[in-house]
Order: sequence, then structure tokens, then C-alpha cells
Amino acid sequence: MPTPIESQLPQTLAEASLDPRGNVFPSPVDWRDQFLYFLLPDRFSDGNENSRPAFDRNHPNQHTIQDRSAWQISGKDFQGGSINGIRSKLDYLKNLGITALWIGPIFRQRPDLDTYHGYGIQNFLDVDPRFGTRQDLRDLVDAAHERDMYVLLDVIYNHSGNNWFYNHNGQASTTIPYRYQPPHAFHSWRSATGQSTESIHHEEDGVWPEEFQNLGWYTRAGEIGKWDPESWEDPLHPDNEFRRGDFFDLKDLRLSQNEVLAALIKVYQYWISLSDCDGFRIDTVKHVSFEASRNFCGAIHEYCESIGKSNFLLLGEVTGGEGMARNYLEIFGRNIDAVLDIGAPASRIAGMVKGSSPATHYFDQFQGHDILGTHRETGRYHVSILDDHDMVGRSKHRFAAHNTIAERYAQTAHAVGTQLTTLGIPCLYYGTEQAFDGSEDLHDAGVDSGFEDRYIRETMFGATFGAFWTSGCHFFDPEHPSYQRISAISKVRNRQDMIGLSLRRGRQYLRETSFLNQAFSVPGIGELNAWSRLLFNQEVLVALNTHGTENRGAAVTIDTNLHPEGSRMRYLYRSDWSEAELVQAPQDQFAEVLHQSGRASIRLDLPPAGMCILA
Repeated sequence: MPTPIESQLPQTLAEASLDPRGNVFPSPVDWRDQFLYFLLPDRFSDGNENSRPAFDRNHPNQHTIQDRSAWQISGKDFQGGSINGIRSKLDYLKNLGITALWIGPIFRQRPDLDTYHGYGIQNFLDVDPRFGTRQDLRDLVDAAHERDMYVLLDVIYNHSGNNWFYNHNGQASTTIPYRYQPPHAFHSWRSATGQSTESIHHEEDGVWPEEFQNLGWYTRAGEIGKWDPESWEDPLHPDNEFRRGDFFDLKDLRLSQNEVLAALIKVYQYWISLSDCDGFRIDTVKHVSFEASRNFCGAIHEYCESIGKSNFLLLGEVTGGEGMARNYLEIFGRNIDAVLDIGAPASRIAGMVKGSSPATHYFDQFQGHDILGTHRETGRYHVSILDDHDMVGRSKHRFAAHNTIAERYAQTAHAVGTQLTTLGIPCLYYGTEQAFDGSEDLHDAGVDSGFEDRYIRETMFGATFGAFWTSGCHFFDPEHPSYQRISAISKVRNRQDMIGLSLRRGRQYLRETSFLNQAFSVPGIGELNAWSRLLFNQEVLVALNTHGTENRGAAVTIDTNLHPEGSRMRYLYRSDWSEAELVQAPQDQFAEVLHQSGRASIRLDLPPAGMCILA
């Protein structure tokens, strides 16, 4: 058993021990082998779902709330999810095929503000009591490790929470317009009740640990107004406004000052030692200078290697497009290891799966767009994401929003299936496996304003802000059609043989197809698309009908050298299989290989939004 976490909370960084508590769980050999699941602790589970009815998707109206205004307003508040709630759902996630959790920030927030998302830290060394305790976190990580699942913590070192006030014409103000210099004047600390106070009296006032009460540790430049570099500026220049200003009312930390960055490095080394987590998702990387990012990541990697975590993942959220992301990626371990494919990549995968954009628009992004390696190796550096909690650079709609139910379940499952079978490390956002359809379009003008992010942050467990205009019912349904199909596809990807290895690490090729006796070519919008993953002498073929309401069929090109005439490919997954067949794939369903004019192909036919996998 691990050593219990001491009851005394460190008040200073000097009191924070970096000695691991208990045995250290080793890192995975290759993060491409993992299937991530991203959740916000407040919105996922409180562990009490057994006391509430499950949402009945066949009779959804029986759960719909009457007061939609109250429902919308509650979406801005803490809902009650907890760390122990996450722990109670590990088997639900394991059966879905998940192998690693990315847990939204669990650090202590201001008690007077509804920063349920966790990105406004008040105490860098404590867990928010609304989520649980430090021991609860360690117990969760241990329970995940017992199931051979890894855990990533979501960390923030660009800024602290809204913990003090600016002096604006003699008045206390949470925000103030940006200026390069001199630093704006400090007015007062924020008390536990949100009032102005000259002194910090207890642990809920101001900011902790004590070192962060040094006002020289903050840039004090005011709120960011320009969120991207000017066209004439070097995008890596540390004096860019978006790297010096406050992230709205969250106070920017002066990372150019060595002692500040060193303190933040120790903060997160402490969380590794305490929790035994396996990686970090790093927030707002774009707003950190390249040098600060390199130094932070290098120090974290060195510490992890010293305690036996040789492949600790540092996953960065880098907004601003591919060019900005490339600036922070290094293949020699001196900066972040991988980036989230948010923005345009997420839109491209959604467009292809829904048949609104060609397959080439999605697959071309992998062809030599960076210098990180071949079309096999580049998968190391990308985490594929479909839905997420911000939807930066695109409309705030979950993938399933605006779809009819007939399309929603299959298309949602097969959008995730596309993530699972193409280059990169796949990441599933909570609720997507239940076809959540949150959208900013749900907002009623006049109810309140702002925070439209709330509509893509519905609760899973039955709180007041449930998905589909509900409250009081939960959504942990392993019989849901999307859940079942994602589970079946992930079972193929997670195989410990050449088939699974090919899907996780193989080369990737978009395949030419032929239908209605036309010449072989790359398929167009709304047609049957197919791609192969090849590793050594193994080919796995994936096909997807990108039309949501009509059947599609085609002859699909495969590797001629690997498939001699008269050979067959076996179906590993078909979306039209029965529930029993999804659980135990039939062993006797094959597609015959045909050879004509030097080309090997197989004939495939799929129902609307259907998918299949063969090897």
C-alpha cells in the first residue's frame, strides 16, 4: 500500500516534498498505443448515479425539464462532480476501451467564483474541496493503474486565478486594459468572499502557497487585447501581448523571472510525486514564451526520468494553427511531446465523416506538413480530438449537434472510429460516447449572456445541467449504440498483435475507389472513403460511408504485394453487426481479393454512416 498523504497542507514550496509516495507506475512504451478520455471533474460523475434514473433515449421527453431558463443559468455553476465519482466509473471507461484519462484541473479554485472548469487556481498545492482531497486524487490514480490505465493531469503555469485586484483610478478592479509598461498598480487581495482586503488572513484569501503572494511575480500588464501576433512580429517573441497579458481576469505570471518559473516547476513536480500521474496536458501553451516552455518541459522530464517515469507525456494546447504548434514541438525532449489537434484538424475530421468536405481535406494534413518524421512517425506528435470543452477556432457545437437521431448514433461512433484508425493518439471527450449534442444554439437571448462554453460542458451524472435539457438523470449507458460501436472498434485497435499495432503505429494511405464502373480515383464528398494502415507485412483496411442517409458501395484498392489473387480479408468490425456480434466478432465473414490490370481490390458495401475494418 502507498504511504498515506500527510494531513498537513504545505503552506510554502519549501514544505512541498518531491519524494514519490509509494511505488512509481512506469510510463507506457509508446503513447500512440493509448486511447485518451478527457473529462471535467465537475461535469462527469459524483458517484451517486445509482440513486437516479438513467436517461431513456427511447422516451427522452420524460426527462426534459420545464424551466429552461433555470437550466441555462445553472450551466455556469459548480454541478457537484468529484474525484471519487471519476473513480467509480473506471470500469465504464475500461469497457469502452479507454486506456488513459485526461482529467481537467483539480486544483483549489476561489471559493467565491464559479470556476468549475478548474483553470483559475487559488492554491497551487491543494485540491479543490468541491472535487475532493489530495488523498482522493492519489486513490483515483492508484485505481486507474490497477486497471492498466494511465492518468494525465491538466496543469496551468501561464497564469493564476483572479486572486487580486488592480488599482483603477483608486478603485479595485479585476481587469484593466493592456499596456506594455510600466506594470499596473496593485490595489488589494481578493478575500474568500470576493471583497477587497489589504492582507491575507487565511487560506481562502488571496493566493497560495506563500511564494505566490509576491507581487513582483506577476506581469501586471492588464488583459490581453490582441490574441495573436501582429503580422510583422516574430510569433515566438516573448514581448508579444498575448504572451504578457492576463487571460481575461486570470493573472499572468512573470515567467521570464527565473524564480517564478522555478517555483511553478516545483509545483508540478510536487503533483507528480504526490499523485503518481503519468503525464500533463498543459494549458495555454501559446501564451507562454518558447524559452519558458522549453525550460519547464525539460525540468519536468528530468525529474520524471529521475524517479522512473521515462516517457512522461507533456501534451500541449497550442492554439493559433499548425505553424504555432510546430514552434513548440521538439523531437529531442526539450519541449512539449505532442499537441492537441484542435481547431482546423477537428473541423476536417468532422467534415469528412459527415460528408461535407472531401477526404483529402483531412488526410492531406498528414502529408509532410512538418519536419517531425515520416507519415508513420508523425502520429507520435498529434492527439486527435473531435469534441472538447472550448472548441477554439470553430463554432461551439458538439459533433452530434444538428444531426437527426438516425444519423447521430452511427456518425458519432464512426467519427471516433476514424480517430481510432488514423494517425495520432485518439482522445474522446466525455459524453461523446453517449452522442451528446450540446451547442451554443441552445442559448436563449435574454436569459443571461456569455459563457456559451457551458453548452458543450453538460453533466453526465444527473445534476441540474444535464445533456438534452435534462436534470436528475444520468447518462452512463453501456447499451447506447454509440458506446457499443466505439467499444468494438477500440477492441480492434487495442489488440496486442500485428493488427492492433498496425492501427496504432502503421503507415497511412488514403485509398482510391471505383463505383458504377468508373475509373479508380480518390472518392469525392459523400462517398465511401477508405484508408489503410500498414506495418511491415500487415495491412488493415478501414472504410467509411460518409453519406448519412444513403447506402454506398465501391471497389477499394489494397496493397497488391500483400494480397495475392485468391486471398481474402476478414471483417474485424462491421457497423451493421448485431449487439452480440459487436461483442464477439464473427470469424467467418470475408471479402474476396480481386486482381485486375495490376491492381488488387475488394468490394465493400456499407449502410448510411456505416464503417468496417478488415485485415
